[in-house]
Amino acid sequence: MKIKKLDIYGFGKHENKTIDFSENVNVIYGRNEAGKTTIQQFILQILFGFPQKNSTQLRYEPKSGGKYGGRIYIDDAIYGDCMIERVRGKSSGEVTVQFEDGTQGGEEALNTIVRQYDRASFESVFSFSVLQLQGFEKMDETELSRTLLASGTTGIDSLMQLEKKMEKEAGDLFKKSGRVPEMNVLLQQLKELEDDLKKERDRLSSYSPKVRRISEIEKQWVDGKKQHEQLRTDNRQLGAQLQSLPLYRRKKILMDKLADVHKDRFPAEGVRRYETAHSRLTETEVKLRGLKEEIRSIRDRLEKDDDVNRLSEMQRLLAREPEWHEWHAGVNTLNDNLRQFTAKKLRLLDRLGLTEAEEILAGDVSIHKEEQLYEHLQKLTEMDQQLGYVDRQLSEVEHERKDLMLQQQALQEKAPSPSEEKQIEEWPKNRGRLAEARVYVNTRQKNATSGNAMVALLLLVAAIGTVVFGLTEKQWVVVIFGLFIAAGAAFLITGKRNHTGGSMHEDMQRIIEEFGGKEQQMERLVENMHAYRSNQSRLRGSIATNDRKMVQLESEYEAIAREKEVLENKLQNLFLGYGLAKIPNTGILHEFFGMARSVQETERELLHSQEQLRMLKNQIAARTEKIESVVGNDGPEHTLYERLRAAYMTLRSTEQMQAGLSERLEVILVEKKEADELVAAYSKQIEELFHEAGVQSEGHYYEAQKNVERTLLLKSQLEDCEAQLANVRIIDKFADVTEEELKIAMSDNDEQIVQLEKELDLLIEEKSSLKAETEKLLTDEVYQTKQQYFEMKKAEFAELADRWAVRQAIVQAINGMMKELKDRKLPEVLEQAENLFSELTAGVYVGLEITENGLFRAVANDGTRYPIIELSQATKEQAYISLRLSLAIAMEKTAPFPILMDDPFVHFDGERLQRMLTIVGQLSEKHQFIYMTCHDKIREEWTTARIINVSAIGNDKGAIAT
Repeated sequence: MKIKKLDIYGFGKHENKTIDFSENVNVIYGRNEAGKTTIQQFILQILFGFPQKNSTQLRYEPKSGGKYGGRIYIDDAIYGDCMIERVRGKSSGEVTVQFEDGTQGGEEALNTIVRQYDRASFESVFSFSVLQLQGFEKMDETELSRTLLASGTTGIDSLMQLEKKMEKEAGDLFKKSGRVPEMNVLLQQLKELEDDLKKERDRLSSYSPKVRRISEIEKQWVDGKKQHEQLRTDNRQLGAQLQSLPLYRRKKILMDKLADVHKDRFPAEGVRRYETAHSRLTETEVKLRGLKEEIRSIRDRLEKDDDVNRLSEMQRLLAREPEWHEWHAGVNTLNDNLRQFTAKKLRLLDRLGLTEAEEILAGDVSIHKEEQLYEHLQKLTEMDQQLGYVDRQLSEVEHERKDLMLQQQALQEKAPSPSEEKQIEEWPKNRGRLAEARVYVNTRQKNATSGNAMVALLLLVAAIGTVVFGLTEKQWVVVIFGLFIAAGAAFLITGKRNHTGGSMHEDMQRIIEEFGGKEQQMERLVENMHAYRSNQSRLRGSIATNDRKMVQLESEYEAIAREKEVLENKLQNLFLGYGLAKIPNTGILHEFFGMARSVQETERELLHSQEQLRMLKNQIAARTEKIESVVGNDGPEHTLYERLRAAYMTLRSTEQMQAGLSERLEVILVEKKEADELVAAYSKQIEELFHEAGVQSEGHYYEAQKNVERTLLLKSQLEDCEAQLANVRIIDKFADVTEEELKIAMSDNDEQIVQLEKELDLLIEEKSSLKAETEKLLTDEVYQTKQQYFEMKKAEFAELADRWAVRQAIVQAINGMMKELKDRKLPEVLEQAENLFSELTAGVYVGLEITENGLFRAVANDGTRYPIIELSQATKEQAYISLRLSLAIAMEKTAPFPILMDDPFVHFDGERLQRMLTIVGQLSEKHQFIYMTCHDKIREEWTTARIINVSAIGNDKGAIAT
């Protein structure tokens, strides 16, 4: 059978499109998302039906809602030219088949054309893709060998899947050393129940010791809970201290360095001031020596005269008259400034609401402090928001708990009755008896003797076929029926019968009459019981989760509240330090700091003005004293310079002759005096700098400056470190321990917490056990109840054992069938596959063989055998493709279908790709190949193939082939 043409009405993204195929090799080329896979699915779904709507496979219904389906035109060696059309109808679609002679048919005719193959069987031989090959890297040797075996034998895929399913289900029921499987769990429960029964027989007759023990447990639990909380608190504190330990180490190192180089006495800009003063002192001393020599020379030439000296003094004082007036004007200006600064300071204090300025003047109002306080206030606001959020969450959790309790109460009202529970417990056993009875009655006439093994074997094969069909079609009732048939077959083989003859037949008839027809009713009861228990378990888990969430939220609320209280107290103390009675609002914090800085700046300006006023008054007093010593003090101060000028003019008229020398001497004396004053001033300045620095020499002075710089740097680093440690709480008993000791202490605490939690859990369990025992001691039905529960568990274990035996029997039967397939059919396929594999690998590998345990090996040209798992990814794929193609060749006469391939050659190198293309070209004489790819290399290399560019397909125009 070869596909001649596709006529797509509407399928996925393709609508009203026609594609023509050649009878040999066709390459469907297109980029990603072009619709190559859609064409492959179109072929499969037109031939074998649209998937069910609840299936995992895509239906590819048209996006625009147009006509769904299409036609395939084929050329078959037996049926000639046929047209197969499938459109929307029932779930799998309405099929019309038109033969060459004009006759038409439906699904039955199509099944005849496809040789009764279904989609799974067709895909297992004639359709494969790169996705099947990509999983090879993750397979172990057994999985890979079984995959290759399935590729070389048709029909084995379903059996392998069923075998895996049965093995998994059997493993879920029982494992030799398992703990999780149901039978292992039940076996352990039976042992525990048996021990409980033994203990129940020997239980104490005394009631009071258990009551006393309960009281002791309650007291121990309270004490343990307190110890547990204390350990958790210590652990949190240890964690905080462990995080801050590097800061403590850095602080200690900084303090040690600060103690070694501590030096905080040094003048501001000390080096510059010292070097300036020293330079000017040297210059002035040189100038002073020259002035002294000149004065000595003039005095030798000039006769000493007191009047001349007085005249020079008067002239010098008159020359400084402008200073006198400037000083008086300065005094008036400074007095005005003092009044203004004092008024401004009082206004600022009034706006701040302060009566005293000492605290605000001493406070830190830097930008850093303002940012720090702003961050604290912001954090306080965030904490209020967090508290509100946590409070809302608590309300939501409380409402959720109320809803859960109502759901639990409603579920209890729907609980199954005791009679229904009893029916459910007995149903597995009765269901097995009913199945056995039906098998017995149906096969009694054909099974005259107990040794009829052939009939039992046929029943077993029929059971396997029924189970496979039920699993494929997802018909679970059919699966259960097949298992019942298998159980009957096993019963016939083992020959384990309790009765023979007529009495056995009557018993079986009675069982069928009693339980027949109740399967659906009992299954509904079992489902209701499972749903009730599942919902009950879910609600208990939800309530426990709700309780844990409530405790967590309450703890979070308390932690935030405590942190908020600490922050409020800290802020309150900070603002009390500024003299404020309460914490200001965040919005006026910047204005507060601005006014506080203005107060401090005004205070500094006020002090500066006072100092300047004092200096001016001292200068005026000194000048007044000096002038009065010359002219006398017989007049008011404001006439002082007028009297000085009058005295000067009188004295000047009598001393004109010696004016020149006197003037020069006066000038020189003034300069000398100024030089003396400068020398004294510079010397005093240097002494003050040395005194302020606490040194005696220039070398020590420079050394002190370096020490002060280091001290300031260390203090800054120490302040940063202390700021980070400000919020860390130190545990006294761990204040001086090392990091390792802290970790050991935390580890010890964790171990104590875990041990204490285990002890508390054990106490709770013991208390619950004791309470249950004391309550049970008041009744006489405890032992009977446990005995009944033990028997129920035994029956449940027996039912699971039957289920496990059935699955084991199915696995053994499948293994036998697989061995038969491998021995009968595989050799023919394997011989052809060896030839293809050898040709693909250019003779590097000359054969494929299977070991006794079913593992594939590749035979190299030197005779070396390599396990298939050791081959490269591409070589594994070549072995797989060789087997698939060989199987298709072997089935050419019975199933002459086209071979669909979705890019399985992408991992081949250029040489092996060419060989593969050559092989496909040779096989295409009898088989039609349809190859989907998105790779340009494949399209370019396959020169003998018909290239169909999917991206260029246009509506109603057909495909463009190159």
